[in-house]
Amino acid sequence: MKNKRVFKLALAGLFASLATITFTLESLFPPIIIPGARMGLSNVFILLTALTLGYGYGVAVLAVKTLLGSLFSGNISALMYSLPSGLIALTVQILLFYNIKKVSLLAVSVLGAVVNIVLQNIVFCLITKTIEYLAYSPYLALIGVISGVIVGLCVYTVIKKSPQSLTLYNKGEKN
Repeated sequence: MKNKRVFKLALAGLFASLATITFTLESLFPPIIIPGARMGLSNVFILLTALTLGYGYGVAVLAVKTLLGSLFSGNISALMYSLPSGLIALTVQILLFYNIKKVSLLAVSVLGAVVNIVLQNIVFCLITKTIEYLAYSPYLALIGVISGVIVGLCVYTVIKKSPQSLTLYNKGEKN
C-alpha cells in the first residue's frame, strides 16, 4: 500500500512539472484574439491527475502549476484569476464526471474550460471594477469550448493508451 502512495505522489509530481512547463511556455505566446485568452493546455495534466489519481492530487497539481507558473512567467496577478477559477472548474468537472452516468469525458472537459475562462473574466471584472469586459464572455466561452475539446481529446487519448495498471479511470471506482 505504501508503494502505491509513493507511486501516486511521484506521478503527481511529474504531472505538476509538465503542467507548470506547459503553462509557462503558453504564457510566452500572445493571447488568442481576446486579451488574456489562452488555450489552457496545462489543464490536460490537471484533469488527467484528477481522473487518474484523485481530486486531491488534481487540486495539488493545479496549485503548484498556478503558483510556479505565475512566478516563472512573471505574472503574479495570474494567481488571482487562475487559482479560484481553476479550483471551481476542476470541482465542477469531477462532480459532473462522477455523478452523471452517461457524461463523456469530452463534455466534462468542455464544461470545465468554459467555466474556467468565464470565471477568470468575472474575477477580472470584479478586481478591476470594469464591468465592460463581461461583453467578452460569449467569445471567451467559444474559446473555452475549443480548448475543452482539445484538452478532453488529449486526456482521453492518454488514458486509453496507458496501461490499465497506471490509471484509476473508472467511473465506478473511488479514487
